Amino acid sequence: MAGGRLHLNLIDSSRQLFELDPGASVEAGSGWLLGAGSSSHPVISNAAFRRDDSLDAGEFIGRARDFFDARGRGFSVWIRGDQSGDQDLSAAVAAAGLQLVYAMPEMALEAPADEPPLPSGAELRQISEAGQAEDYWRIATASYASLGFPAEVFAGYSNHAGLLAENVAAFVAYLDGEPVSIAMTIVSHGVAGIYWVGSLEQARGKGFGRAVTAAATNAGFALGAQVASLQASPMGKPIYEAMGYETVFDYRLFMSPAP
Repeated sequence: MAGGRLHLNLIDSSRQLFELDPGASVEAGSGWLLGAGSSSHPVISNAAFRRDDSLDAGEFIGRARDFFDARGRGFSVWIRGDQSGDQDLSAAVAAAGLQLVYAMPEMALEAPADEPPLPSGAELRQISEAGQAEDYWRIATASYASLGFPAEVFAGYSNHAGLLAENVAAFVAYLDGEPVSIAMTIVSHGVAGIYWVGSLEQARGKGFGRAVTAAATNAGFALGAQVASLQASPMGKPIYEAMGYETVFDYRLFMSPAP
């Protein structure tokens, strides 16, 4: 499996997610993407991605520092595991004094997933109009709070029309009419990237996470993807493994604090 395509999907999907935030600033070149969201969170909302392995690692780190320093922001650099082309980037972030703050597996699935039945009283809806997106981000804010994500991370996502793009399918599961679980796919490079999967605490352990992830996965294949991928949290990894997702490599996030 070509890990490069999975990485490119993450980068291009991240750009689309930045575009949901009217307050975000983005600088993109042929070999990099730098994005500063409305939130000042240095790991989640301010990120630097190298998309061309031949781009000099030191030049890339310097460009990122200039971009984020000008905004008074800390930022994170996404680096793939040692089997990728990021060995030089790993050395560059170490030399620049960036600190490892988070690691997560990049997982992939090469066939559609089985879609489990929903619990009694539940239904699954694909977002089909901008007004429905508010439910999506309300669940994201609440569900990710338990992982330490501040509410401000999602506050800027007000360009709801972005969830209706041709390469996007977003889903909300409802229980007794109330939204409880979410997942989306963003398709590029033949990859269905699965993003912002979450469930309210009272809905966990009832199959909602698997149901929305399967719906997003299969929507990605229906949109033409040949493989689905995601970056798994410790909470989500066992669910994804049960669905057939397998780890391809690990992402490591290195943080540079605000100046």
